[in-house]
Amino acid sequence: MQKKSEKIVNYYEMIGINPKASAGEIKRAYHDQLKIWHPDKNADRLAEAEETTKILNQAYSVLSDPEQRKQYDRMLRYTNGKDFGKILNEKAFWEKVEKASPILKQILKDLKDLYALFIESIKGRYKLHPTLTGIIGGGLLYFVVPLDLIPDYIPVIGLLDDFAVLSAIINSLQDELAEYRKFNREELS
Repeated sequence: MQKKSEKIVNYYEMIGINPKASAGEIKRAYHDQLKIWHPDKNADRLAEAEETTKILNQAYSVLSDPEQRKQYDRMLRYTNGKDFGKILNEKAFWEKVEKASPILKQILKDLKDLYALFIESIKGRYKLHPTLTGIIGGGLLYFVVPLDLIPDYIPVIGLLDDFAVLSAIINSLQDELAEYRKFNREELS
């Protein structure tokens, strides 16, 4: 199971079907997996069974809806099964933020929430449209990868293009960030 990884959960593998499976095959495989992972049948590994059941429910929800499935398939092709923990190294990400000018750090709270939103979406704990997940991931990756328009070793200016990309994403996703913050407050209470 991939719950502790930052990989995109492959719903097809999770349910045990081919990506070209029909709606009927998806439904049968989903029910078969639920029978195996139902928490009542797994008292000895209850937490794992509950987490797996949640992911199975999410997988069925996405794969049984043609539009969501199409978007999910695009995201799966985009990520190509990559582990974002290796690509988007959290330590390197925050080290880069710390090097930023104090003026640029004004967007730090939004940036932290954007990063958390992305990670929670990748892990399947927060439902976000796959396109938005891809946009956020691309912006964060652009920020971390040294192959951007203006090299980061040029003081201040080297980070401006990175923050311009992230600021554009943050500004366009203010409603989603507000929903995510609300989701987090509800989770904590």
